[in-house]
Amino acid sequence: MAAKIIRFPVDPRTKAQGTGRATEGEASLDLVIELADTDPALFRCATVRADDSLADLHVLIADLFGWDGAHNYFFSHGSNRYEDPALFRSRDPLISRCLKLYSAADVPLGNVLGGTEAPLFYAYNLGNCWELRISVRKDVALEQFG
Repeated sequence: MAAKIIRFPVDPRTKAQGTGRATEGEASLDLVIELADTDPALFRCATVRADDSLADLHVLIADLFGWDGAHNYFFSHGSNRYEDPALFRSRDPLISRCLKLYSAADVPLGNVLGGTEAPLFYAYNLGNCWELRISVRKDVALEQFG
């Protein structure tokens, strides 16, 4: 039985498109994007707008790691899976383990990562299976006092 992609429940006031760069005054997320199972750890940090979509994050990740962005990808968070629209058309045994399946282009980052400590996982180039762990950075910036 093929899985059916469903619409992500988004507040209509939230835009699901963005630039991948946060600007002052907008809700932003400081992310740590880490390649799974590497020693030493290989990671990148980025600040993104909370209303950027997961598809926007895919483009940013490809730029940060020097990838061409030409391969299929998906994100997973808990039992939810967020698909590259091209990947959704293929048959994948992992789909059956996910309770809900959404298009990555429709899902704002803030709806997935806002208010949770659980990491978001990203799989890219499914033939070679690059897996990344994405979490919101928790450290607090030090303020300098005059």
